[in-house]
Amino acid sequence: MIKEAETMPQDADWASYQDARRAALHGCADAQTAATSIGRAAARLRTYFGLAPDEAHVQARRCLLFSGDAAFHDQFLASGPTGLLRTLIEKTEADHPTFRCNRSRGAVLVSLHYGPATSILPLWFVMGSERGLIPTFAVIQNSKNNPNVVLSPERHAELVDAGFPFVDLDIARLGEVGALRRALGILKDGGMVLIFADGQLPQPSAKRTITCRLGRGSLVLAHGAEWLARCADVPLQPILLQPKGDGHRLMSLPGVRPDQASFAIQALLDAAMACDLAQWSRWCCSAEHL
Repeated sequence: MIKEAETMPQDADWASYQDARRAALHGCADAQTAATSIGRAAARLRTYFGLAPDEAHVQARRCLLFSGDAAFHDQFLASGPTGLLRTLIEKTEADHPTFRCNRSRGAVLVSLHYGPATSILPLWFVMGSERGLIPTFAVIQNSKNNPNVVLSPERHAELVDAGFPFVDLDIARLGEVGALRRALGILKDGGMVLIFADGQLPQPSAKRTITCRLGRGSLVLAHGAEWLARCADVPLQPILLQPKGDGHRLMSLPGVRPDQASFAIQALLDAAMACDLAQWSRWCCSAEHL
């Protein structure tokens, strides 16, 4: 009876989370309200991946749902009940047990904006920090570009009080130099810093970038993850959040030295593309130069 009683609150929280998620996605179901976005996505899916018109349209409509799912999770992180957040993270699976092991040195975690990754990944690793498995965890963000997906100082403090202790590295607040200097200090002290390789999409002519293959075309990414790992002399660990049923699964790729960063990020992109094309509405709809 004790075990059953302990599982009931989490089950109830999980049901509440699923209900809220379904309601949010139901609001995205009317494809006619986003015809322009769908059209842009379909054109880019045809260009980059050689999809036939009908298949491109289907995938583009799914892009709309995945974009809504990402927006829901960003809002959920920004204002959702912290108990439900904890249940969501505890329901997220991981395929690599070494994530939970003590490290003798820091590591740069590099990922992609795959659906709800910006909300789930930070909190998953924060729970490792809470349990003493990671000395310090931080995530690099920039509220200047999209303040709606970056936590306010008040919400950050609320999450810390609720048992999610991570360091705020908002470039807009600290400045690029200040944020990177703080990140380097965390890495050199054995902590982990998460950076999203596609957090900013530079123009193809920009300097200090990494160019990756994306279907038939290419994707230019900033070299921040490589720079951080090289300056701190720590490994770079690619990770990807994937959908699994009604939940999510954390997948890791082999860690690499900083000079192998471009290969690691390409492998991350390839793994993401093999999982699902439709998630990438960020690239297919939003980036004007793609």
